[in-house]
Amino acid sequence: MNCQLIAFTGLLSLASVAAESLAVEQFESIEETKGMDITQFIDVLSTRVVHTSGMEFDGPTRGDADFTSAGVFALLGLNEFAPDWFWVPAFRYEYSDLDINAAPFGANPAAPALDNDLHRLSLQSFIINTPEDSKWMHGAYLMAGVNSDFAGVSSRDIDVAAAIGSGYRFTDRFMLGFGVFGSNLLNDPFIIPAAVFFWMPTDDWLVSYYGPRFVARREFGDNIRFGFEAGWNGGWWGIDAFGSRSRLDVNSLRTGLYYRQRIAGEAWFEVGAGYTFLNEIQILSPGGRENFPGVLGETDPAPYVSVGFSLRRW
Repeated sequence: MNCQLIAFTGLLSLASVAAESLAVEQFESIEETKGMDITQFIDVLSTRVVHTSGMEFDGPTRGDADFTSAGVFALLGLNEFAPDWFWVPAFRYEYSDLDINAAPFGANPAAPALDNDLHRLSLQSFIINTPEDSKWMHGAYLMAGVNSDFAGVSSRDIDVAAAIGSGYRFTDRFMLGFGVFGSNLLNDPFIIPAAVFFWMPTDDWLVSYYGPRFVARREFGDNIRFGFEAGWNGGWWGIDAFGSRSRLDVNSLRTGLYYRQRIAGEAWFEVGAGYTFLNEIQILSPGGRENFPGVLGETDPAPYVSVGFSLRRW
């Protein structure tokens, strides 16, 4: 699973909420024609720190690893360049740290440093079409970014992704969308179909999939939300290793509970905890060969904790 699915599966949801969440008064008519208000879980600004500890490798060394990420995502504005057509630019930055405690690390001078600062920086653009008096919405997405330790940057550190899709609001409580997503288009293209849906069985309950992130949550009044989430956790980066630019991959499935509390106005605080599954850590050579296959690789499930802040509207 690729990290940039996060950008695509949010595309169709943004198509239905960008007008209301970024320029509420100007686009009230669009919200009325679309009917379903899902701005309650689409944030124009979000920050989150996730720490996973004690991921024990399945190899004979029985080493382990800790992984921490801290990121920020922000929508930068809303620009109508033609009737019912909008351009929404966005920015994402994430800092990560991977601490590996396993042989031959620490004993083999050829092994890469364990204290690499890992960065992911990208600029993103959403093109959104919301036809008047229609339940359809359409969107396209383009992202250009760099995933690197910045000890040195090569073309293989550059990530370019694109997507196109459409969504349809069947009722005021259910929306379904489909599209095609492609990632790492300059190096090793990864292209798959993808989907997104939002379902509100009652005013207090929401079940959704986008991000790629599955959420089932309940509101307790206007200021408290409690729910279950399952989503992808990790990333890939270009790092200096063995005299060349190698690729570090971290992949896992994060599942757990979270609690959100309104601080003031549209500002929210969030805490969460749970377990990660299907964990895997790899270092790949420029030719795609796996380094240290007997040491790195799959790990056992491990606990995680998270804390975050979000803003629904500017």
